[in-house]
Amino acid sequence: MQQSGRGGAVRPRSSVRRSRMPLVALAVLAVCVLGGAGFVFANSHKAPVSTEDSPVLSVSEGLFQAPKEDSDRFVMTLGGSSPTVVLKGEEYLEAGCHAVDKQKGADVTSKVQVDGSVDTGKVGEYTVTYTVRTDDGAQASKQRTVKVVDDLGGKASGISVLMYHYVYTEDDRPADTSNTNYLLDTKLAAQLKWLKENDYYYPSYQELRGFVDGTHSLPKKSVVLTFDDGQSGFLKHGIPVLEKYQVPATSFIICNRSKSAQHIIEYASEYVSFQSHSYSCHEDGATSIGRGGHIYDLTEEQLTEDQRKAAKMLGQGEAFAYPYGDVSDVAPAALSKAGVQCAFTINYGQVHPGDDPMRLNRVRMFGESSLDGFIAQVKTGA
Repeated sequence: MQQSGRGGAVRPRSSVRRSRMPLVALAVLAVCVLGGAGFVFANSHKAPVSTEDSPVLSVSEGLFQAPKEDSDRFVMTLGGSSPTVVLKGEEYLEAGCHAVDKQKGADVTSKVQVDGSVDTGKVGEYTVTYTVRTDDGAQASKQRTVKVVDDLGGKASGISVLMYHYVYTEDDRPADTSNTNYLLDTKLAAQLKWLKENDYYYPSYQELRGFVDGTHSLPKKSVVLTFDDGQSGFLKHGIPVLEKYQVPATSFIICNRSKSAQHIIEYASEYVSFQSHSYSCHEDGATSIGRGGHIYDLTEEQLTEDQRKAAKMLGQGEAFAYPYGDVSDVAPAALSKAGVQCAFTINYGQVHPGDDPMRLNRVRMFGESSLDGFIAQVKTGA
C-alpha cells in the first residue's frame, strides 16, 4: 500500500498524464480502502460476534485473542457442596455461584454465566461450569461436580443448622471470654476436622428448602454451618479455618454497619457465603414485643424493601437470620416476597420436612462445648 502511494507522487512526463492524475489518485485511494476492507472482512470470520453469551475479545498485535483466565482476581463461591449429590429421579436444584472482583472491589455475580446439564434420570457424574466475564475482558471459571446416585447411603430425617457467633485465637483473646458465644479457633478446627473425616455433606439453601418442602432428599450426614453478625474475629480467624478444612459456611451480615460492604469484598472466600442478617433491623425497636427488635416497627412492605436492599449489597439473598431471633407477624410473608428461600430463628432444634421455611430452627454452638458435645449436636440437635 505504501509503494502505491509513493508511485502516485512521481512527476508526470506530459500534460496528458497530468490530466489523468486525479483519476489515478482516486484509483489508488480506492485500492487502499478496498484492500483494507478486504483484510477486515477476510479476518472477521476468525472471531465470533461478541454478545452477552460470548467472550469479549481483545486485540493484541493485530490478532484476536480470547480472554485469559484471571483466577487470582476473582473469588467464586459455590452454593452448597461440590460434589453436589442428587438422588436419581429427583430434581437437580441449581444453587448458583457468587463472584467478587477483588481488583475492582465489586460484586460481579450478575455477570456469571452457567453452562452444563444434569440428567437426574441417569446415574452418573456431570459438570456445571460457571464463568464470569467483565467488561475489560477478564474472566474466570469454576466448576461444580454433580453426582446422580441411586443410593444416598441413608436419608436425613432432620438436619442441624449450626449457629455460631464469634471466633478468637490465643493471641487475640477478647477481654471477657465468659460469653458462651465466643469460640477458640482451635476448637473450631477440631470440629471441622471431624466433619471432614466423617464425610459430611453441606446442602445449599435451595436443597434445604426442597428438604423442608418434602420434595428433595439429602444424605443422612448433612449439616449447615452459620455464623451471625459478621464479627471481626470470625472474619479474621474463622474464615481461614473453614478454608483449611474446605468446609462451606454462611456469614450472616448486619448490612447497615459502616464496614460491611468493605468486609464482604475484603474477606471474600470460596467457602463463605455472605447472607442477610437484615439491613437495618439489628437494633432496638420502639416496642417491647419479643426481644424488642426493630423488626417489629416495620410493615410488610418496609421489611421486604429492607431485605432487598441487603441482598443488593451482598449480591445474594437466599437466606436470612432474624436479628435478635425476633419474628414479627409480617416477617415470613415479607421475606418470601423478597426471594428468601430459608429464614432462621434462634429457636433450638433441627430442621425437618414440613417445617415453615421462614421460621427454621438452629442449633446454638457454645464455646465451652466438648468435641463429643459437638458431635451430638450435629447428629441429633441435642
